[in-house]
Amino acid sequence: MTLKELFEKYCAMSEWGYVCNGHCVELTPATEEEIKAFRTICDKYGVEQKIVAELEEYYRQNNNFFDYFRCDEESLFGWWDDDQKCIWFGCVDDNSFIYDANTHKYAIGEAGSNDFGEYDTFMEMLEAYLKYGYELGANC
Repeated sequence: MTLKELFEKYCAMSEWGYVCNGHCVELTPATEEEIKAFRTICDKYGVEQKIVAELEEYYRQNNNFFDYFRCDEESLFGWWDDDQKCIWFGCVDDNSFIYDANTHKYAIGEAGSNDFGEYDTFMEMLEAYLKYGYELGANC
């Protein structure tokens, strides 16, 4: 399923974009320059190529995650150090969205925890969040 199909399945469309958990999201694909910068940053931090490819597929459909960080911003690696190796996609309200290279899992939770859930793929994580908002009635 494409990113657009996922948003169309779970979110209403407004004049400002897709409504997700009370926030509006526009889908703007990354440019080739942004993708190249993303790959360069991932190489710098030693991100597995499988994860780079998966995230690149997402960023080719949308250059940011809920209008937080664009794919070419090194801020994605603000939670990456010798012990904690997390790509921080951003936050929506109290929920942080990460990839933990130590556990090889994507997660949603408060302050980078996994209390909302852990997922094997980026799209599983995103779908869980969109579905949650849909079931709450917050995506309309």
